[in-house]
Amino acid sequence: MDRLRAMQLFQRVAEIGSFSRAGQELGISSSVASNAIKDLEAHLGVQLLRRTTRSVKVTGEGNRYLERIRVILSEIDDIEEEVKDAGRKVAGLMRLQTPVGFAHQIVAPRLPALLGEYPGLSIELLARNGLPDFVGESLDAAVFIGEIPERDLVARVMGRSPFVTCAAPDYLARHGTPATPQDLASHHTIGIRSSETGASLDWRFSRGGEVSRMPMQCRATFEASEPAVEMAASGGGILQMINYLVAPEILSGRLVPILNDWLYPGAEIAFIHPRHTRRPRRLRVLESFVVTCFREAAQTP
Repeated sequence: MDRLRAMQLFQRVAEIGSFSRAGQELGISSSVASNAIKDLEAHLGVQLLRRTTRSVKVTGEGNRYLERIRVILSEIDDIEEEVKDAGRKVAGLMRLQTPVGFAHQIVAPRLPALLGEYPGLSIELLARNGLPDFVGESLDAAVFIGEIPERDLVARVMGRSPFVTCAAPDYLARHGTPATPQDLASHHTIGIRSSETGASLDWRFSRGGEVSRMPMQCRATFEASEPAVEMAASGGGILQMINYLVAPEILSGRLVPILNDWLYPGAEIAFIHPRHTRRPRRLRVLESFVVTCFREAAQTP
């Protein structure tokens, strides 16, 4: 097997953790794939993969090799795309992970315009909360909220999205409007379960530049944002949520923002991707699209 094809094979084995699946993608058997990687390791003089009967793991040397060849293979893909169709330079599949609500409210409604502008481009959108697994999920990029993980990643901070505390007008008419965060103790509150810890997320407030966290004893807790927003809009209680997830209900009047003097500005939201010597053009197009989507959504009251 030639060197380039061996690199492509190693990349796929490392990303999906399977010789058989990687071999199927490249049209070769599992034994041929395994022998090809052994030949590559012998040529390099290092072990790239650690094999057991149940798993295939990338070694430290393998990870370093993977980082370098991803850049090389991406460059080759770009060159081939440009040569194949000079009039359609942006082409290929891009895998993007975003938080669930971000995918639903911000990216998905605007995807038709992007795909219409670039007929050769395909997008696979993974709507998931939490840390992206760039290697395991073969991700090209991700939208991440919070402190950027300590990895070799390139991050473009797009801004922040404040957390709005809100309730339906009829709930406030029946129970009154809290004047301070402490008043929430006597109200029905609706919580969101953390995807990382499983516990209900604390509510956050900010005033005078100081941020405070408040544990809440919620009457109802949800794993996803959509049913929590619907319960609040139906008069079921007070909710704190990132602003773009409740913007449609606020615009329609189903929800009313409260405690605006204690508005928490939110964590940084960034477009992140693995470091490349030269970014593929389709990655630059995807980044520009996501940033534009976020800015448009940020202008929504």
